[in-house]
Amino acid sequence: MKATLAIFAMGLAACTAQPTAPPPVVAQGAQVSCIDLKQVVARHVLPPASVLFEMSGGIIYRTDLIAGCPSAARADANSIVQTESQGTELCENDHIRIYDPVEAKATGAASFPQCRVGRFTVVPNP
Repeated sequence: MKATLAIFAMGLAACTAQPTAPPPVVAQGAQVSCIDLKQVVARHVLPPASVLFEMSGGIIYRTDLIAGCPSAARADANSIVQTESQGTELCENDHIRIYDPVEAKATGAASFPQCRVGRFTVVPNP
């Protein structure tokens, strides 16, 4: 009897559970000052001074680097974007490094300049 009651209770709970909310819809052009690094699935440099952050859920943020960034200007598809934030978010005015992995093997990632990120703008997903 207790097993039947437990199964009935679990079935009732499953039927009355609230559905999970879909991810928020973010309008193209919307700006935020921080992004959650745990949600980043890809990073792409757009020379001469921008970086795209693809997020889980399909949103893409673009940040324009403040005061430019020499290593972004010469970046290619193999370049690595290393974030240097203090927590799980990357925020406006935080630093990143952009470097070629082969060059960094010889000189170390720290030999590449730090670049400051600007605000994050939602851009269309190609």
